[in-house]
Amino acid sequence: MSQDPGVARLSSRSEELHGFVHRAMIAVGANEADAAYMADQLIDSELANHPSHGMRRLPEYVDRALNGFAQPGAQTMIEHDAGSLVRMNGNGTYGHFALRDATALAVERAKANGIAAVTVRNSEYAGRLAPFCEEAASAGVATLLFGNNNGAGQVVVPPGGTQARLSTNPIAAGVPRRSAPHLVIDFATSTVAGGRLAEERDRGTVLPEEWVNQSGLLKPFGGFKGFGLGLLVEALGGALSGSETVSARKTADHQGTLIIAIDVAQLRELDDFTAQVEEFITHVKSGDPEDGSGPLRVPGEASVAGDADQQSRSVEVNAKTWAELGRIAAALELTMPEALREP
Repeated sequence: MSQDPGVARLSSRSEELHGFVHRAMIAVGANEADAAYMADQLIDSELANHPSHGMRRLPEYVDRALNGFAQPGAQTMIEHDAGSLVRMNGNGTYGHFALRDATALAVERAKANGIAAVTVRNSEYAGRLAPFCEEAASAGVATLLFGNNNGAGQVVVPPGGTQARLSTNPIAAGVPRRSAPHLVIDFATSTVAGGRLAEERDRGTVLPEEWVNQSGLLKPFGGFKGFGLGLLVEALGGALSGSETVSARKTADHQGTLIIAIDVAQLRELDDFTAQVEEFITHVKSGDPEDGSGPLRVPGEASVAGDADQQSRSVEVNAKTWAELGRIAAALELTMPEALREP
């Protein structure tokens, strides 16, 4: 891929952006703890090199709150509780908050029962799913996550099709390692996530033809393989959670999620398990890198936000996102973060 060198970019310190997100969340009705959590999530995404789920998302989240779609101050609730099986209602709150609560409950119930499944319906989108898998893995719990879009956001065409019929329907999983970063995967079942596609377009990137069809609609990754996984997400993240699934009906832009959690220690000694995981990961990474740049990495290792020193580094923001941040700053009567480089 190549980017248009004429597309403007600028940067700001991560702590400046963190404070701005925190203030924006308070302004739209989130409580102090939730506002800080959202700021952590967006800035961690930036520092982990996932701008598609970083600052560019904040204007969207603010707009949805101001327009009455998102309910930042709402709390999740349990609708059905069968011990190891729980159905939750997000009550319209941001998915970051809903899945934080659902993941904590899934870990708790897995510790009590060995395995647990928690579904969430009626939440906003949760951004990246990897942080929830990482959190569970740190507690010695392996997870599988499936997230649909409540039947909305149909931007993915079936193989051989010309009309969008699925959303990007992400899948994530986490496996405990001896220590963080754990083995975590998080991917859309489309060729790339919708946010990644929008980010690359904003940056002037020439998109590969493997990503989209002639109408600009996303393709499933791997043809029928990604398509099949996308359908699986509709069934498990959507229908099983009580969320809507894709159809000709117009549905709300919400998310349905299934979290399956397994307490590793109730199947075998956690230290023995993680030792075996480390052994096969070491073997996989032992080969020579093709381009000589090395070292080889496995999922999870490339998406760590970093230590405290990195929290003070600059974050690049494309000019379109910066303008959108200025728009919501004016709407919420907030001071913009300091720009280190003007576009």
